[in-house]
Amino acid sequence: MIVEISTAIALIKGAKAAFDVAKDAFDEIKECAEAGKSAHESLSALTSFFSAAGKAEEGIAKAKELQENPPEDVPQDNRSDYEIVIDMMVAERQLKQFYVELREMFVYQFQEPGLYEEFWSRLEKLRSDRRAKETEKRLQKKALEMAAKRKRSQQLDVIYQIIAAIVIGIVILAFSYGMWWMLQQKGTF
Repeated sequence: MIVEISTAIALIKGAKAAFDVAKDAFDEIKECAEAGKSAHESLSALTSFFSAAGKAEEGIAKAKELQENPPEDVPQDNRSDYEIVIDMMVAERQLKQFYVELREMFVYQFQEPGLYEEFWSRLEKLRSDRRAKETEKRLQKKALEMAAKRKRSQQLDVIYQIIAAIVIGIVILAFSYGMWWMLQQKGTF
């Protein structure tokens, strides 16, 4: 439980740190756009921004998930919850504003209107391909687990059948011996 709390705190701090990096990178992109540089000349700042913004979004999503499904037996501190919610709301809205301004910079200042849409379409394709591969890996893993489970079950069935055959054989032998013994007595009871 302490691990879950420290994980939640680390996620929130990580999201905030990533947001700060994204903000700095966005400021650098803005300076490049105002200086008349092209998007290609601002590539390192763009890469840094999107990387940090992605990490911030992931951290915000995980923090929301932990907030909606908190670990059990955790003492509630309403004040810190409010702070967390406000920080996450501000970060989310600022990131959305960054994306809007970035799209406008691509269109009006970088003079490359199609580049922004191309970026998002490629990103979405990459993410969907990754999700599909991850899903396929999970399905393959589950299939292997099920096959191993099925094989163990079949092995146990064979073992149970062998044990049942041995027990039935012993019972038949005991019954046969008992019958033979009674016939050998010929009424001498």
